[in-house]
Amino acid sequence: MAISSVAGFATSTPAQTPELASGINIQGLTKTFQLGRKSVQALSAIDLGTKKDSFLSLLGPSGCGKSTILRIIAGLEKPSAGSVVVNGKNATEIQRGHETGIAFQDSALLPWRTVTKNIRLPLEVAGITPAPGLIDGLIDLVGLKGFENAKPAQLSGGMRQRVSIARCLAVEPTIMLLDEPFGALDDMTRQRMNVELLRIWGEKPATTLMVTHGIGEAVFLSDVVAVMSARPGRIAEVVEINLPRPRLPELTRSPEFHAYVDQISEILFGAHGAASDD
Repeated sequence: MAISSVAGFATSTPAQTPELASGINIQGLTKTFQLGRKSVQALSAIDLGTKKDSFLSLLGPSGCGKSTILRIIAGLEKPSAGSVVVNGKNATEIQRGHETGIAFQDSALLPWRTVTKNIRLPLEVAGITPAPGLIDGLIDLVGLKGFENAKPAQLSGGMRQRVSIARCLAVEPTIMLLDEPFGALDDMTRQRMNVELLRIWGEKPATTLMVTHGIGEAVFLSDVVAVMSARPGRIAEVVEINLPRPRLPELTRSPEFHAYVDQISEILFGAHGAASDD
């Protein structure tokens, strides 16, 4: 079933239901940036809701505000209007509780630190002593056992992103924010990392929002895909992905998978014209 919205207002108002209130709950989110004397509206009246521990992907053209939404949830940007609540807490409360794990396209590892020490970094910044075995467990979870003392220059791109995901999980987050985490990887590595991410997310569930430009990636990973229009960003349509879990690579060859890819492609590139970068 698809939940559709027009100009960012979800017709089913999903964020108001008790079930969704414990996940991502975005109401009337608007963001305007001041660039000198010029104002640029990045987001216009975004309404969006998902369930707790669900996986939401944001898709849309460059500059439509996908990463701005992620940064507002993370507390790295302030909204001009509207509200964002995740798992019943606002961005300030989430930050205070160190409940958010973040991974970006650039793994942003410190080159002089080992795998173990890079993963420990957010705990050190937060002044948190890791539980016994936590770091070793994360290294094992992301498939890097034996590379504990390696430095980033000694790792492949995919391995560096595994470290980034492990670091994201170090605070044992209830919220995971992923901004094109595999965008810089080659296609084969990216597909492998998608499978790995689902396995990791299945073992350590968290309310997750991922920004991506990959339609197939979004369908494969997500419970919900929110398709955005060009700036100022609005929700063109929200698509629920009713595909069985666990999901394996052969799913991407199924008619059901391709039906979702075609549906979302039509939203982006069809009559809606959402893929314009103007």
